[in-house]
Amino acid sequence: MIVQHYLTILRERWVYALSTAFIVIAGVAGFTALQTPVYESSANVFVRTDPGNSVTDRSAAADYARQQIDTYADLVTTPIVLDSAIRSLDLDIDAGQLADSVSADVPEDTLLISITARAGGSEESAKLANAVAESLQEQVADLETTSGKATVQLTVVTPATAPRVPASPNLTQNFVLGLIAAILAGMLAAVLRDRLDNKVRKADDIEQLTDAAVIGTVPLISAGENHVFVSEHGSQNVQAEPYRELRSNLRFLEPRRKSRSLLVTSSVKGEGKSVTSINLASALARGGERVLLVDADLRDPSVHRYLGIEGGAGLSTVLIGDTELKDVVQPMELANLAILASGPIPPNPAELLDSEQMTVFLEEAAKQYDVVVLDSAPVLAATDAVAMATRVSGTVFVARNGVVRRTQITQALRKIQLVQARLLGIVLNGVPRTSGTAYSQTYGSSYDPRSTRKEPDTWAHSAEPETSHSKQLAVRQSAAPPVSDREIPLSVSDSSLRPDPGRRSVFPGIWAISND
Repeated sequence: MIVQHYLTILRERWVYALSTAFIVIAGVAGFTALQTPVYESSANVFVRTDPGNSVTDRSAAADYARQQIDTYADLVTTPIVLDSAIRSLDLDIDAGQLADSVSADVPEDTLLISITARAGGSEESAKLANAVAESLQEQVADLETTSGKATVQLTVVTPATAPRVPASPNLTQNFVLGLIAAILAGMLAAVLRDRLDNKVRKADDIEQLTDAAVIGTVPLISAGENHVFVSEHGSQNVQAEPYRELRSNLRFLEPRRKSRSLLVTSSVKGEGKSVTSINLASALARGGERVLLVDADLRDPSVHRYLGIEGGAGLSTVLIGDTELKDVVQPMELANLAILASGPIPPNPAELLDSEQMTVFLEEAAKQYDVVVLDSAPVLAATDAVAMATRVSGTVFVARNGVVRRTQITQALRKIQLVQARLLGIVLNGVPRTSGTAYSQTYGSSYDPRSTRKEPDTWAHSAEPETSHSKQLAVRQSAAPPVSDREIPLSVSDSSLRPDPGRRSVFPGIWAISND
């Protein structure tokens, strides 16, 4: 299970892992490229003594050579040997500096001294090793003859040759070590990112925060993809399926209720609550229920902009008694669906929504419609949603993947629980698509009774500048005639309520994802 857990983290955070791995590899490659090449060459010197005529003399000579060989190896880095090599090569350094580039060692159980020289060039390293070996040979000969006949002689048995490749940097070693470091750093980056990431990324994150069930997941729709509205295409359309599933789940939660009022809210702005409200209302209407969609966000209303309808009169005017509900409800071409805009933004939205007039309004709406869907302000932005949550049948909470933080969801849900409001469940919005989602989309489209693709020039564009509410929205015309149990374009049936030409086009559907 532990291995499976970390594999899941790597699969979800592969971008961070791969980026970190590339950075480490680039760093190792840069470090290797900046290193100055160093070449090494070695010359082997054999130490021999006068063996004598008897076995005893030969044994004593060999023992003497073993005793002296370490001393001769130490002489390699002394000025007496290096000064001669400097003069022979005409080097512009002293013996102390040259000692750092020369070393000597004695292989075990041998009478050989291996002299290694390091230099910036291949030929230079070979010449330096041979020069030091010859200097050592001369200096030992001089030292041994000062006390009489020389008993030890040094012979260069393996002259140094120019190496073909540098000893440093070791490309193979650096590549292997860099690759290992990149893999480990990538895995560590992925795990740290997962531990430090406080945003909701999947349904499991929500299940760790609350006992409330995830009753719906809406996949992420990328820009440039053929965005499909839940109300536009036939029942085989896959992008509409999340809302049909949400509709079914809500029906199972309240199987015996004849009239329901559903509050749709979120923790913060930008999680897609308004578009979820619109698509949920559309799905319920297509299921045969009479639905009233109410824009109860009296602080930043957006439903009328998304639908392209008149927003001058609506909920706020009904609550203050200026109009009747029947006079400001705007029916749509989609059967069973009506819209109540927010109306003018009042100076006291919290007091209006938490008033007796709101209770009376909900009771009146419940008599005329099977379901009343209210799009409210985010819980952490205002107290409006919490106040209305106690007056409705249940609350649907929207959480946007990659936008809302876990602490924000916890705080918002705690506020709802404190007033003992009924939380029906959570809708996870903007979920990245998996391979299974892509497969089901292809599978579903092959059974679609009519094509869902159109040429780019069929998209309608609004002259109104895109706001933060509509950056991910688009308006698309549809000429299909209304057919039973098929998603059809929604538009205002009363021409007197149609918006100005400068407004966004009449609603032909809503995208599944929105920043509202």
